[in-house]
Amino acid sequence: MPRLLAVAFSLAAAVASAQDLETKDGPVSVRTWGYQLQRHEPVAIAAAPHDLMVVDFARHGDEASKFTSDEVAEMQRRVDGGRRVVVAYLSIGEASEFRAHWRREWTRSGRARGALTGAAPAWLGPVNPDWPESRKVRYWDPAWQAIVFNDARNGWLDQIVAQGFDGAYLDIVDAYYFWGAKAKQRDRRDGDPIDQQDAARRMATFVVSFTAHAREVNPKFFVIPQNGEFMLNDLRHGKHPQPDDAQLAGDYLDAMGAIAIEDTYYRGDEDENNALATDGDKVEVLKSDFLKEGKVVLVVDYVNDGELVADFCRRARADGFIPYAAPTRGLDRLGPPGGG
Repeated sequence: MPRLLAVAFSLAAAVASAQDLETKDGPVSVRTWGYQLQRHEPVAIAAAPHDLMVVDFARHGDEASKFTSDEVAEMQRRVDGGRRVVVAYLSIGEASEFRAHWRREWTRSGRARGALTGAAPAWLGPVNPDWPESRKVRYWDPAWQAIVFNDARNGWLDQIVAQGFDGAYLDIVDAYYFWGAKAKQRDRRDGDPIDQQDAARRMATFVVSFTAHAREVNPKFFVIPQNGEFMLNDLRHGKHPQPDDAQLAGDYLDAMGAIAIEDTYYRGDEDENNALATDGDKVEVLKSDFLKEGKVVLVVDYVNDGELVADFCRRARADGFIPYAAPTRGLDRLGPPGGG
């Protein structure tokens, strides 16, 4: 490798390898991260070398198996006595049949893929064909938002805050794009977003609102949106601007501790080990809208082949991102930090 190129990679890696996230216990330096939503136990997470961990709020995704505050604290303590950032997964754009909020009477079969009944709430949308155990939701609907957070502080987010997690890892933020651009006419109702800008505005408002709600209890609480990397661009540059859009974009960034992105380099139809197909537009918007604003950028590609893992991590670090190579798309086991 030419010397100047080697130096450039080294400098980029250094930038990506030492970034702080604020927690209630002070700043924590994050160089590596991990992501496991199944088969995760506090003792194993505590022993892991990762600086930041994304986990489910419960062992089995249900109320009965949710982690205690002591178990969350255990996961936050590193073996060397240092502090680890631990955030809890929270899907804000879909409802899933295996979660506590699901009601069997909403569909004829009781499953998410079943036909909707008259008992289904107005916020429940179409099935996600890629994950048929889930349905899109109208995330701007107050009834759905009350499931996530509410004044009684018994929503999904409220539980995460009470458990002591440092933040929430927000999945299906890109539902804004579904409702703004992809939803079929048969799935639309009066009052749905008129375009991507409108949908982005509603999603940003939702995230800002529940983060402020969480910060009433933990002022250092933050969110990590997964995907939705073009949302700020859609909010700022649509055809129907509103006077408060710039402020809303700033508030959205302030709510974030980081952004996390899937499938940036090794992309395709396979669950894991796809061919290299770097999404250049995604890389550029992550740099311009997030890195430039001082936000940590986490990237996860689903690769377990040793050469692919090494190349993915090298490319991500060169772009200023913090990589995690997930061994399986099911996120049922933990890969080594930074590719090992």
